[in-house]
Amino acid sequence: MKKILLITTFLFQTIVSAGVSDWSIVNIKGDFWLKKKDSKTLKAKITKRTGKSKVTETKSVGDNYELIIYYAGSAGTFQLIDIYYAVIFDKKKNQFIGDYPWEYKAQEGSKKVDNPKWDISKKVIKINDPQTDLKKTIQLRSN
Repeated sequence: MKKILLITTFLFQTIVSAGVSDWSIVNIKGDFWLKKKDSKTLKAKITKRTGKSKVTETKSVGDNYELIIYYAGSAGTFQLIDIYYAVIFDKKKNQFIGDYPWEYKAQEGSKKVDNPKWDISKKVIKINDPQTDLKKTIQLRSN
């Protein structure tokens, strides 16, 4: 039973991290870009704060779209907040749809931070971020 659990855990981690290894964040002349590793031209300018940005996770949205979640850095004076953004990527058209706040995490774990609310379905993504007053609805087309 332990062997099955270990194999299942390993397979799950491999599947989850497979998308992460497809992407990198690169600095080009002072601007930061999310770049598909197997393409010389497929890249999108991203939001950058401070610190070492990196892709942390990917999530499929239906068959055609993917969220590429990355650490954008930290901000704050009295309370440092780690900031994560998500880029919406159309896998069929090889197009970037947008770059939006995903999550804010207080570095001091006991502090509560208002986070963006993402409602995701196969047809639409709705984002409501109380920190930036962002209210966005993105229609997803089945290609």
